[in-house]
Amino acid sequence: MMPADHSGFGRSLQALARVLDYPEAALQRHTGELIEILAATNELSEAERSAMVAFVAELGAMDIYDAQSRYVETFDRGRKMSLYVFEHVYGESRDRGPAMIELKQAYSEHGLETDTRELPDFLPVLLEFCAQIPEESARAWLVETTHVLQRVCVRLGERGSGYASAFTVLLRLIGADPAPEGLTDMAGKEKRDDTPAAIDRVWAEAPVTFGPRETHTNDGATRQEPEEFSDKTTSTAPGQG
Repeated sequence: MMPADHSGFGRSLQALARVLDYPEAALQRHTGELIEILAATNELSEAERSAMVAFVAELGAMDIYDAQSRYVETFDRGRKMSLYVFEHVYGESRDRGPAMIELKQAYSEHGLETDTRELPDFLPVLLEFCAQIPEESARAWLVETTHVLQRVCVRLGERGSGYASAFTVLLRLIGADPAPEGLTDMAGKEKRDDTPAAIDRVWAEAPVTFGPRETHTNDGATRQEPEEFSDKTTSTAPGQG
C-alpha cells in the first residue's frame, strides 16, 4: 500500500472508513482517536459535529455483539441501505462485473491492494483508497458517488440511525448537501425493503431469470433500473468517467 495521505481530509476519510466498516474490538479501542479526527472537520455545523461525536462514542461503548447486530440490521437487510456503491448504480446488471474489474484495476494502479474477501465497491474500501491519493483526485472520485451517498444518508436519517452522522460528515467533506429536500421527501414516502414482510415478498415474487432485469424505454431500447427512485448520474466506475 502506498503511504497514507496525512492531510486532514485523508485522515477524516480513514476515520470514516473505520466507522462504516463492520464493528470489531479494534474499532472500539480507537473511538477516542476517531472522535478527535472527525470533530476537527471544519465543514460541519455544531449540531452535526455533536451528533457525530455522540454516535462514535456510543459505538465505542456498546457491547460488541450488539454493535455488530445493529450494523447487519442497518446495512445488510435490503438493497436500499447497501454499502456496496455499485449495488445502487447497476443493481443486477451485467455491467456491474466490468465496473468492479475497472475499479480494482484503478486501486492497483495507485498502489492499493484490496482484501480479496471484500468487493472493491464496498464504501469503506473506497474511502481507504481515496485517503491514499491526493485530495483533489479523492474529491473527484467521491463526488461521482454523491447521488448514492445522499440517498443512503437520508434513509438512515429517516430511520433514526446514528450512522447518518457518518454519511453527513462524508457529504460535507465533498461539499454536498447531506439531506436535499427532494430526497428527504422521498425517504419518508418510499417503501422499505428490509422488513421481514418485504424480504419474504422478494423471495416469493422474484422470477427465475438468467439475465438482468430490464425495462423498456419509449424508443424501444432497454435499460437497467437497479432500485426504486433510481437517479443514476454515472454509468462507469467512480473515477473512470
